[in-house]
Amino acid sequence: MPADPPSLLLIAALFVAAAAGWLFGRYRSSAGPGNPEPNKLSEEYFRGLGFLLDEEPDKALEVFLRMVDVDNDTVETHFALGNLYRRRGEVERAIRVHENIMARPSLSDDHRLHAMFALGEDYFRAGLFDRAERLFLQLADGGGRHVQALRYLLRIYEQQRDWEQAILAHRKLVAVASPEHPTAIAHYHCELAEQMRAKGDFTGAREQLHHARDAQRNFPRGALIRADIALDMNQPELAALLCQRAVELHPKLLTLALPRVMRAMRGTDAVEIERRFRAWMRPDPVARAELAYAAIVAGLEQEPFVRECLPDLLREDPTLGEIVSATSGDPSHLTAEQCTALATALGRILRRTQRYRCVDCGFASAAHFWQCPGCRSWDAFAPVALLDLAPGMYRR
Repeated sequence: MPADPPSLLLIAALFVAAAAGWLFGRYRSSAGPGNPEPNKLSEEYFRGLGFLLDEEPDKALEVFLRMVDVDNDTVETHFALGNLYRRRGEVERAIRVHENIMARPSLSDDHRLHAMFALGEDYFRAGLFDRAERLFLQLADGGGRHVQALRYLLRIYEQQRDWEQAILAHRKLVAVASPEHPTAIAHYHCELAEQMRAKGDFTGAREQLHHARDAQRNFPRGALIRADIALDMNQPELAALLCQRAVELHPKLLTLALPRVMRAMRGTDAVEIERRFRAWMRPDPVARAELAYAAIVAGLEQEPFVRECLPDLLREDPTLGEIVSATSGDPSHLTAEQCTALATALGRILRRTQRYRCVDCGFASAAHFWQCPGCRSWDAFAPVALLDLAPGMYRR
């Protein structure tokens, strides 16, 4: 893989500085009439550097790997070399560097721990999670890198969806440091609850939800799962109340709660559905606009309450308002038929676009995720605010 100019400059600066500093120290301590070793090493360093500058990383790698066996003072430079290979995506070369360091019998304890951690990072980057896990488990037992090792173990267990191991690792991490995502432990229990609910184990699912509530009070995801369990057990009124509670805690979950409420109301007459949504249709135009948009995103554009709230959505969204004004007149005076047709058209548009977006990294998707597939943040996915005609252009 050819290196870009900034990478080459960085590599060159690193090795020139490392070589100069090392050789200066060696010259002062070892120079003498019977010891030509510094000159030999100087030649090897600059030979390896020349291969890097000529974009021949394999030849450079062979030179620097041979030099690890020459003297213990070269180890730090090789750590830097391995890390540079990993950052450039050349993980196999990084693994070779760090495995070569690990194989040295005279390695100090500090350098061995450093090499184990660097090799674990290499394996993780390469997707070799079983190898990375073994190294990080050893490091997590103690030492100067146990916190970073526990964070990597969490990432491994999350990607493998091994939620029970993730819970154990999270507990160890909390005992020594602050977790990167405080709500992660509640999500682990919710993931287990979802698995148990899918198997029909409602008792086990409720137990996991109790653990989630103990870890994170007023956790909206837990309320939505309890609503799903209530629906499975034919308790529609409880399910609707739980959904309403979840939206009160986190209004951005409206798009997820509405389909559950409609499922709970299935079989009831239109008057009862309208009564239920009167509690959601507050006088605030902004809230009514958000309700209409969330319902359209959720595929409920044909519901009567959407037609009632749609004029508020058109007034709150300048782009939509201008389009409707140019084609159909004042948005406040649209007929019921026009509102239905417009809601249907918006539904078709939104189903072809990225309706949810991570507020941390900008990753966009048509589906909702509790954990962003891009940056792995929890609780970062939210519906795109009103209608975004170019959602892929967004960056925080």
